[in-house]
Amino acid sequence: MSSIRHYIRDLRVIDGHEHLATRQMRERDRTDLFGLLHYLDSDMITAGMQRGSLSARGTDAEEKAAIFMKYWERTKNTAYAKVFRTAMEDLYGMRDWTVRGLLELNEKVIAASLDKDWYRKVMTERSRIDLAFTLIQTTNVDFAMFRPIMFMDFAFKLRTLKDVQAVEGASGVEANTLQQYLTAVDALLNKYIQEGMVATKLGHAYWRTLACGKPTFHEAETVFNRLAACSLEEGLSQAETRPLQDYLIHFIIQRSTAYGVPIQIHTGHHETSVSGNGNTITNSQVSSLLPLLNEYSSSRFVLLHCGYPYSLEYLSIAKNFPNVYTDFTWIYAISPTAAKHILHQMIEMVPQTKIHGFGGDYNFIEGTYGHLKLAKKIVGDVLTEKVEDGALDEDEAIGFAKAVFRNNLIDFYGLDEKPV
Repeated sequence: MSSIRHYIRDLRVIDGHEHLATRQMRERDRTDLFGLLHYLDSDMITAGMQRGSLSARGTDAEEKAAIFMKYWERTKNTAYAKVFRTAMEDLYGMRDWTVRGLLELNEKVIAASLDKDWYRKVMTERSRIDLAFTLIQTTNVDFAMFRPIMFMDFAFKLRTLKDVQAVEGASGVEANTLQQYLTAVDALLNKYIQEGMVATKLGHAYWRTLACGKPTFHEAETVFNRLAACSLEEGLSQAETRPLQDYLIHFIIQRSTAYGVPIQIHTGHHETSVSGNGNTITNSQVSSLLPLLNEYSSSRFVLLHCGYPYSLEYLSIAKNFPNVYTDFTWIYAISPTAAKHILHQMIEMVPQTKIHGFGGDYNFIEGTYGHLKLAKKIVGDVLTEKVEDGALDEDEAIGFAKAVFRNNLIDFYGLDEKPV
């Protein structure tokens, strides 16, 4: 059975979801160790650390290292911490988890941030990733390694006139009426696709419910006109703008479908360090999407993060809806145990062509490396158990790994990469 694990270890991957800054951005920012915490920062916050303690300007590295060690002792049991430790130890040789060791590690991280070959070393060589999708609100990425996905929340999270102006500026289309605004949003989608965008992303569960009504054009237009009459400093409440938001969500799905690009949607767990709504987890309930999934049967929806903790309804929806595709982005690092259980069930319930097996969902490549190492271990363990139980034979298990880590994404997103 070790052959399954060995095959997966060496398998080259298509990474379906990241937030990785470009190498040039990282070099410009001289990113240090404390800029690599991401999800670990969330755990430290919930363990009592003041938000922003490790990113505050004016705090020197030694003070940050002391803060880190205090909260490292409280959080080093979590999967986020394990991924971070794996990355630091494998890629930088970190062994001394003390203030002194952290300061030495910090210098190594800064040096790596200035290394023009670091992304290739970590992504291409060590992680064996041939292509990754990244969401950093720009299409200006290195296409040898990345493809952009664009958040569209800013196009429907309209609360002030400044929000409308942001879309006007990005699209180059003046929008004094709702119809003109729709033209601007459509122009923006077309622009992004021409620039290489492979999917749109709706992340609104972080700031409102996934549930979406079906307002009329007139109802949406009434809200837009009220917004247009406001001064730049005035605005409308979330409740007041809801009909406009819902109308625009429908429009973005419709136009994405017309352009042939899938729609990725955040479902389930929220990251504490960025959540803007007090982590109201019920906003992310997968079944709230059912009216949209029913209405847009010709659209292709990628529901991210396995819907955790709503994984059972997620599995049922994925099994029954031809237009729904599953995605294991982030889930291995949230809980390896949960990921393992979900994968066991998914193999039993969902056609394997509808399963996308990995997205690191990190904002630094070291996190992606550590997360993928964990993901490959979990998938290898699950497939080995399935073979031992007689649910799959060894060739079927290896074929499943090829599909979910690589071939499905090549086919689904129309990538110019070789399947295996």
